[in-house]
Amino acid sequence: MKLIKFSIIILIFIINVIYSKECTKNYQCNLPYSYCGNGWLIDARSIGLGRDGKIYFTARNQFDTSNNQLGPSYLVSVVKDSVERNPGTTIKYKIIDEQPNGPVYNRVNGIGGVNQLSNGKFFIIKDMYRYLPLYGTIDEQTKKYTTAFKQNFENSIYIDGDSMYRCIDNRLESVTPVPLSLDSSTPSNSETKLLYNTNYCLGLVKVGTNLIFTQRIQIGDQSIIGFYITVANCNNCSIPSPIFSVTDPAVYSLAADKNYFYYSTRNGLFRVPMNGDVSKRMKLSDNPNIKGIIRDQTSSGIYYASSFVNGSSIVRIDAIDYSIQTLYDYIGASNPTTSTGTCQCVSAFSGDNCSNCNGTINWETDPATNSNYPVCHPFLPDGTVSYCNQDWQCTNNPYNYCLDNSCVCRKGFGGNVCQYCSSNNVTWSNGIPTCNLYYHGYTTSN
Repeated sequence: MKLIKFSIIILIFIINVIYSKECTKNYQCNLPYSYCGNGWLIDARSIGLGRDGKIYFTARNQFDTSNNQLGPSYLVSVVKDSVERNPGTTIKYKIIDEQPNGPVYNRVNGIGGVNQLSNGKFFIIKDMYRYLPLYGTIDEQTKKYTTAFKQNFENSIYIDGDSMYRCIDNRLESVTPVPLSLDSSTPSNSETKLLYNTNYCLGLVKVGTNLIFTQRIQIGDQSIIGFYITVANCNNCSIPSPIFSVTDPAVYSLAADKNYFYYSTRNGLFRVPMNGDVSKRMKLSDNPNIKGIIRDQTSSGIYYASSFVNGSSIVRIDAIDYSIQTLYDYIGASNPTTSTGTCQCVSAFSGDNCSNCNGTINWETDPATNSNYPVCHPFLPDGTVSYCNQDWQCTNNPYNYCLDNSCVCRKGFGGNVCQYCSSNNVTWSNGIPTCNLYYHGYTTSN
């Protein structure tokens, strides 16, 4: 018995060592099922807050290069709270339809609107060559990017359930429901409501029933940034006077709660009371590269992302005791050995070498690099297949088969895996079953 217990302890130890394998480059992990979690170069100007207790961001991997260019973007997540430094990242999905060069250039550059849409997706921002950036969503199964609308990034948006608040064309408006494709940028069943006439909104958030935003104010030859609080249900109202203003040439990002404004400039991250008393302004960080801020309304967390020449990071600051947790950081792009990470499984894969998938595995091709990579599609809660591209991947083939990436029953069969034939009259032809149904005493396979 002691020998068995000792063996179990040794086995657990070995598995933990494999799971926590240190790395500085991707090739030290079990590619393409796992990757080194220390090489993310974050699109830091905007990050997202998930309903699953995670912070989401888009990024490219420092070690994923082709023809001296960084490879594709990924949607990546990290936990909102951890006692560990660099607790590990998770790839949600790979974005495969970017065009890094030429007149059709488009490249992912952040998450729009802070919050998830009601369908669980995020707005992914794509910069365009000589055109306005695109805001759209990605289908995790097909990897297709669907453009919802185009908008200058200097004009902010904020997602609040089924509604979107945005600044566009010198106006602050609400759109309900949120547009999900370019063909429905103003859906017939949606309501677009003019709230205020504004200049560019350099930041926009909603707290309770209030909208909080910034805009540039020109006073003679001087340009300043004003901070505003307005009600969200106004109708073509005049903008009130700013609560306070700053003389910094740019405010990179804005967040808020019911008590404070939070904003970043080239001088760091600051907190100012909602009454605008700048004498009580507090500096929370000296980091000059903070481009995305989130204030989680369900906890005491303030989150920011920063990206600079030699690295990027995501940090949590506690709004009560001001303690700091580094959730992710990568420093040392010119000397990667200074930033040691651990091998992380690609999303939905598991096991001691990250090659296990509790579902179906499909191999897909990245058109930018012409390389293949695996995608694990987990089984649905009832144990059935969530995604397929071959008949054999369906749980009870040949009674079911793959159609448009879903397993469907052959005619006449039913049940969660198509195991029932109501007539119990099954005939076979070339390995394919037919459920012959009864109609007024006759059987038919039609």
